[in-house]
Amino acid sequence: MCYVAHDFEQENRVAQETTHLVQQYTLPDGRVIKVGAERFQAPECLFRPDLVGIEGGGMSQIVFDCCQEMDIDNRMQLYSHVVMSGGSTMYPGIPSRMENDLKKLYLDKVLGGKKEGLRKFKLRIEDPPRRKHMVFLGGAVLADIMKNRDDFWVSREEYFEHGVDYCLKKCGSL
Repeated sequence: MCYVAHDFEQENRVAQETTHLVQQYTLPDGRVIKVGAERFQAPECLFRPDLVGIEGGGMSQIVFDCCQEMDIDNRMQLYSHVVMSGGSTMYPGIPSRMENDLKKLYLDKVLGGKKEGLRKFKLRIEDPPRRKHMVFLGGAVLADIMKNRDDFWVSREEYFEHGVDYCLKKCGSL
């Protein structure tokens, strides 16, 4: 039912001017409600966290910033291998929105608005069908690989004896 709008402002205009986006939804108790603009407004906070009172960049901004912080020789490689993972990436429309936002950020902040530079910009957003569970699967693989490394793990006793700072320091030293 929910989806990510390719153009949030345009989708808002459509929602205000028409009933085209309205759908009925049956609640667990059997009541039926009509849902319109909420269908795309709810997931918009992934791209604009300020809508729900959270400071910081949205998904696209964070990916852009991470790529730009890397060595200049590696940036294009990163942009051409953006992989979506986790349950929040399952909303329809999220890969195309991410692509649109990243191209716009690159055009504005790197190319200074010179559109001809976008021809060399190779962006690929990979959205594997099983991405909902990729975070767990990655953690499970890492845990299996590191299961025999005592310096990788923090025991419950260590945590309660030394606290969070100790754990972070230990994990940061790997």
